[in-house]
Amino acid sequence: MTNAQMSNAGTPDLAIREPAPAEIERVLHLFSNVRLPPDARLLATVRSRPIERFIAAVAWWPEGAAARFQIACRLGVDRAAVTGSLIDKLAESARRSGLASIQCASLLAGDDEWFGLLRKRGFECLHSERTFEVAYQGAWNRVMRLHQKHGPQIPAGWRTEPIRNHPPETALDLIAAHRLMPPAEIRDHWRVNSQSGFDLNLSCILFDGQRICGAFLARRMGEVYYVDVRVMRETNPRLRSLGNLFMMHQMFVAHHDAQRAGADAPIRWLRFRSGAAEHRETASLALRMGGRELAQAHLLGKTL
Repeated sequence: MTNAQMSNAGTPDLAIREPAPAEIERVLHLFSNVRLPPDARLLATVRSRPIERFIAAVAWWPEGAAARFQIACRLGVDRAAVTGSLIDKLAESARRSGLASIQCASLLAGDDEWFGLLRKRGFECLHSERTFEVAYQGAWNRVMRLHQKHGPQIPAGWRTEPIRNHPPETALDLIAAHRLMPPAEIRDHWRVNSQSGFDLNLSCILFDGQRICGAFLARRMGEVYYVDVRVMRETNPRLRSLGNLFMMHQMFVAHHDAQRAGADAPIRWLRFRSGAAEHRETASLALRMGGRELAQAHLLGKTL
């Protein structure tokens, strides 16, 4: 191993480098539970003794003026011992690419070890989110009851269509104004072959004639249905409420039909996300449904 490879990893048997083509699969194994874009670049920490092996890595990609990244570590490795050098090397690569900042691609809870380690490396909290968990059956009962009561008030010109029938650009402008998800993440989740992406049949867009006025985007992971986006473009509070009710009712009906056809497994929980200060209506909705609030999560970033 050359001196150029040794980097500043802190101990003589550690080096940080890009993996060779034949080594990429070994490094990607560290990210087995993480979704990465196909153009992600890799930096890996290599331990040379007693045998050479990859013990930690950063996967990163440009997104606007920022380098978004995921960091991973082999089980049993001291994260504190490898984080600093990996982040320094990432920052150096991002600067060379003309980027202005580095940002963690995942939201981190305050008690997550990565959160503490990145804060010690100078990362700041750019955005915080609240998450609420609601029992699926309780949410179903409430939505069905409200739809029976208020369904006749839903405008006749409204209709929902599954997002499978539309490109992501259809709803990007509507969603961007609410700062729920960056456009690149929405596009990635919208892809047919996206790992853990949006449910293309249950997620929908709400139209009033030809005008787009709402979006409901959610992902299925096991027994949990993650509602990432639930927005309405209406100044009238009553119409906003009706639109949200209409989209959720359509989701429940579509899932019920899929279950009856044997094409879908049961969902036990719904999880709603909202900004720590924004989207207070989401918190109110979840709590009215008998939900509970989980730990807040944070987006961390650092200016270069």
